[in-house]
Amino acid sequence: MGDLVSLKLGGRRSLLRATSALVWYERGVALEATDPEAAVAAYRRALAGRPDLADAHNNLGRLLHDRGELAAAAACYRRAREIEPLVGLYAFNLGVALEDSGCTGEAVAMYEQALALEPALADAHYNLARLIELAARGTSDDLMMRRALRHLHQYRRLLTA
Repeated sequence: MGDLVSLKLGGRRSLLRATSALVWYERGVALEATDPEAAVAAYRRALAGRPDLADAHNNLGRLLHDRGELAAAAACYRRAREIEPLVGLYAFNLGVALEDSGCTGEAVAMYEQALALEPALADAHYNLARLIELAARGTSDDLMMRRALRHLHQYRRLLTA
């Protein structure tokens, strides 16, 4: 046994655990107001660990949208919708990104989907009313104008409720 090296082990050691995706998500939320770049990084870390966190996709999309990265933001909103298709906010945010990208027809469809899921999304009523009104003015379509007014009335009603 002279060939075996004697090995002396130290005291008990603990295993370091990786930061969980939910902790990274919570850090992202906390950092949004003070350090948006760090929040973006935190959301990306969260999504690396849990690609199914729809809220992290949505929040990352919003921050990218604020930076003017419309295609990347839209991709985040689409992914959030794939994960949780019944959340109207994700459709609304996608509608805003599409509208800002100049895709008004697709934006209208997203606002309509958002309202079908969550009829009380006041901003979706407002944005939809504005886009329908613009389209109606270009065609002098009285029915479209009435539709726009219905959404505008609903928007106002929701604000005062």
